[in-house]
Amino acid sequence: MKNEKPQANLIGWNLLGYQYLFQSQWFNLRQDKIQIINNKELTYTYVEHPGAVFIVPITENLEVILIHSYRYPIDRWCWEVPAGSLGDQDKLSPSDVAHKELVEEIGGETKNLKSLGSYYMANGFASLENHFFIAYDTIVSFTRQKEDTEVIREIKVLPIEQALKMIQNGEINDGESAFAILLAFMEMRSVHQFTGK
Repeated sequence: MKNEKPQANLIGWNLLGYQYLFQSQWFNLRQDKIQIINNKELTYTYVEHPGAVFIVPITENLEVILIHSYRYPIDRWCWEVPAGSLGDQDKLSPSDVAHKELVEEIGGETKNLKSLGSYYMANGFASLENHFFIAYDTIVSFTRQKEDTEVIREIKVLPIEQALKMIQNGEINDGESAFAILLAFMEMRSVHQFTGK
């Protein structure tokens, strides 16, 4: 077995073996048997995830486009930015998937997609790396092509300051979307001297 955890090895943790409890194109549930310092053995169970993209669509008027989506795991409606998993995308790049998700979820397109960076969102129990983008000058001109499990009941265009207030008051309760909007606001403020109204 190859050493799949070189940083763990450097701190004295040795991977003794692993098994998959569940596997799918969306994620795997993996269980590792490891030996830590003092020769103590333990089991570490975590999610292997292919990653996802989150896109903050910004109109030419510097407004943000949000979607109101139903999320089955929590049985709630959430205000979100367009997003999607990389697991079912035939090895497309994150930026290609971002363009695809804009079309699918809001019928939008942009010629000015900019990366806001990649971040691990749940590093205590998952290898989930999310890629964040801002899509300047987004135009909504297509018919949405949403997937069967995507239930979107509203698309809202609003000033980004209002989206920030929605984060503060808990109306935007999807953490990854909130983080994406905050990244987008910081980028707009620093690069485009955006101060809001």
